[in-house]
Amino acid sequence: MPAAILLCGVGLCAARLVGFNTLRWGGALACLGTGYAIMLVQADALSPYKQVVEDAFILGGVILACRALQRRSRRQTPPYIDIAVLLASTAMVIVSVVLFGSAKLETFFVQACCALVLWRTTLSFARQAATTSDKVLTAAFLFIALVLTGQCVLYLAAPTPALATGEWRMSVWGTLIQYTGLLGSIVLTFAVFIATSYDAIEKYRHQAHTDALTGLLNRQGLDNFLASVAKRPLPDAATPTALIVADIDNFKRINDVFGHPFGDRVLARFGALLRPVTGIHICAARLGGEEFLLMLPAANLAHAAAIAEEIRANFVAQGWGQHAPNSRFTASMGVTLVQSEEPFASALKRADDLLYTAKQRGRNCTVADEAPAGIAHGPAAFGDKVSSHAHCAET
Repeated sequence: MPAAILLCGVGLCAARLVGFNTLRWGGALACLGTGYAIMLVQADALSPYKQVVEDAFILGGVILACRALQRRSRRQTPPYIDIAVLLASTAMVIVSVVLFGSAKLETFFVQACCALVLWRTTLSFARQAATTSDKVLTAAFLFIALVLTGQCVLYLAAPTPALATGEWRMSVWGTLIQYTGLLGSIVLTFAVFIATSYDAIEKYRHQAHTDALTGLLNRQGLDNFLASVAKRPLPDAATPTALIVADIDNFKRINDVFGHPFGDRVLARFGALLRPVTGIHICAARLGGEEFLLMLPAANLAHAAAIAEEIRANFVAQGWGQHAPNSRFTASMGVTLVQSEEPFASALKRADDLLYTAKQRGRNCTVADEAPAGIAHGPAAFGDKVSSHAHCAET
């Protein structure tokens, strides 16, 4: 049994060499397997030191596994709590072995402490488990906690067997605890490999769908998002979705004058201006080159135009340090609403047309669509022209 547990731990540690983040899990199982291996050693003369050491390794392995789970949520229990549980378990083991001479009582206390640590961690982690991998690990920990709890109840209900010193490890009770450790280790190993596989898939999907320069969705990520909503209408007029299409003005000239590395810096800075509203928008994406898209759910046109204006004004106000100390870069915006039952592509084209109108009006302004689709449009413009700093003329 200990060899199988140690093999699981070694397998998880070795998986770290091929990129899986499993070293902490492997260390936890290695600690657990060491405890079970010491349990099988016949050394009655070393009692109660042998029991203290083996039980400390077993409980320590459970604590390390729980801390590995907590690390995923970045909300770890303070170390002194785990140390207190370990010391309490050690004290109860000494009392059980020295005062009562009961291996059954010793085992019960250790199993109860392990179950307590598992329940505390599992219930705390389950409340914030959102990804598939988190749910897989939560289910595995819940299963192990239930098994240990059931075993504790069984130990309390069953009569104490009359066993000579040293016979505990070969008894039904000793075999039961060995199989419990093995079952838990196998379940945990499979859960960790499944969870890390899901993590790897999600990581590569995120990389494939994210623009590395700005951290926003790239065109592939946007297309993937649009494919998910293409088969159903976007929110109706009661809860409209606003589209803001933005384009950095004269970006080719920025690259020509200041160089492509500085142009990348301008793109990254503009993308950062879209991220502060991530709490309220469906998605923000870099459509390609210097063009960006922002989607705002449940927003009326005036609210969406105000957000576009804030982004535009903040971009104009950016300082560029010694690389371009006297330069001011601007952006143009087109804003519209996705109407009830309207195809997304139609609304996106309208927003792009409004952006083109903003460019025609001298750039550095926001042009918003005033009328619903199918009605004569009267685009309203906000902002300053680059050349004269006057308000764009309204139509």
